[in-house]
Amino acid sequence: MSDAQERKALLGPYVTLDGPDGCGKSSQASALAAWLAEEDVDVVHVREPGSTPVGEALRDLLLSNATGDLQPITEVLLFSAARAELMQRVIAPARARGAVVVAERCYLSTAVYQILATENPQPGVLDIRWFEDLTRRVHGACLPDAIFVLDVSADVSMQRRGNRVDDRIEARGEAYHRRVRDGYLLAAEREPRAHVFDSAKPFDVVQEQLRAVIRSLL
Repeated sequence: MSDAQERKALLGPYVTLDGPDGCGKSSQASALAAWLAEEDVDVVHVREPGSTPVGEALRDLLLSNATGDLQPITEVLLFSAARAELMQRVIAPARARGAVVVAERCYLSTAVYQILATENPQPGVLDIRWFEDLTRRVHGACLPDAIFVLDVSADVSMQRRGNRVDDRIEARGEAYHRRVRDGYLLAAEREPRAHVFDSAKPFDVVQEQLRAVIRSLL
């Protein structure tokens, strides 16, 4: 085994939960982190954007309705900046000590919300290959071992969000969120790390499916 292979073998697993708003990623991620802690596993639970001072400030900016409209490329760069901070300051150090990282969202959400679901993409400004190159630069070698895409229809997503106040991106309307759902299914086909789960199933059923993948990584 080479030195690089040995270092990779010693890294803690890094899994992310992603999907449309209302898919249950935050609840499922919290349940996974609690289960791992009960199993005496060193676990770090993070969210994107966020989990660093810069990331939380950018989260407030990106999600606040007071921010108003931003260009899609501006959103891509701000989400990626928050992600770069999280990679270097939290996720990479946690993995280096052997901890399991459970993250809410990853680069897949940016690809979907800011590129694939955009109604009138800017020709020559945003394309998925450009974003994939940017993502490689942001992550370096610290890419997820598995991306859990929790799939729900736009109708279920809206029902689950209920009467809560939508953030700036959630408030974009039904047609946008239907494109988001389609975008996740398309992105998952392109992403070899993606595992798609039917998140309309009972919570405990989905949770056990997620745990099964993590057991295989451990």
